[in-house]
Amino acid sequence: MAILTANGLRKRFGADTALDGLDLSLNDGEVLALLGPTGAGKTTTLRAISGLETLDEGTIHLDGRDITKDSARARDFAVVFEGFNLLPPLSVFDNIAFPLRSPVYKETEEEVRTRVTAAATDLKIGHLLERRIDQLSGGERQRVAIARALVRRPRVFLLDEPLSALDLKLREALQAELSLMHAKYGATVLYATHDFPSASELADRIALIDGGRILQVGTLDTLIEDPHYAAVGRLVGSPSMALFEAHLDNGAVTLSDGSLSVDAAALSLGGAAPGPVTLGIWPEDIDLRLEASDATTDGTVWATDFRGRDRA
Repeated sequence: MAILTANGLRKRFGADTALDGLDLSLNDGEVLALLGPTGAGKTTTLRAISGLETLDEGTIHLDGRDITKDSARARDFAVVFEGFNLLPPLSVFDNIAFPLRSPVYKETEEEVRTRVTAAATDLKIGHLLERRIDQLSGGERQRVAIARALVRRPRVFLLDEPLSALDLKLREALQAELSLMHAKYGATVLYATHDFPSASELADRIALIDGGRILQVGTLDTLIEDPHYAAVGRLVGSPSMALFEAHLDNGAVTLSDGSLSVDAAALSLGGAAPGPVTLGIWPEDIDLRLEASDATTDGTVWATDFRGRDRA
């Protein structure tokens, strides 16, 4: 059941269009990854949903209620941005406790301590609660930012590239911890990222965004099985889909250099009009053989990437 819906979101900054009629829905208890390249509109989408950006057009509903005109503080969201947005003069404890002491969510100090301690323990920063922010590493600061959002217990978490500034090992560790926390709390999360491995690790569904529009939404399996756009092939997978310029004619799709020809019917293009097409092939579907046969095509391997257990 969708608890958050965004319909027809449009936002321009001068001559630049950040959101171009964007539609999105988020189900209760799911993690939806908003996956797209830099400049695709991910941050603007989260800022618009959270109320930090005023829309030119469109509506946003939370639990069936129109919140389009509500202020950011009146919306039941907790936001974690890439830049952490921590308060250096305050200790780790006071940074995490900050939203609970605000006039909107005024809690007793006993409840504040209970929630802060629980969140810090979950994120393995319980021993850092008395430290200053400038005494922390980048990974520790990110954990503080996530803990500050977690204590709020909001209807929806909005995470904007929360792991992109971290090194690979820290990013993988925090991905695993975010997955465990989602399983523990059953939180509803909209997770914006340009990083496909993070999206595939955390998300129940993935929404592909480019040019301020949602191209396709689905589980990872359905996106791989039936990508609707070439941009989907470029965004999904590690490595991503290989794309080739080709031509459809006489019931076959043939690469521009003539090196490969595929039956159009096998690609569900049997009734399509002749003309130029783009042929996409997932790397996992390519089988390399040392000996030629009737079902193989000659080719040249230009480079390989050794990854420890395998080579790509």
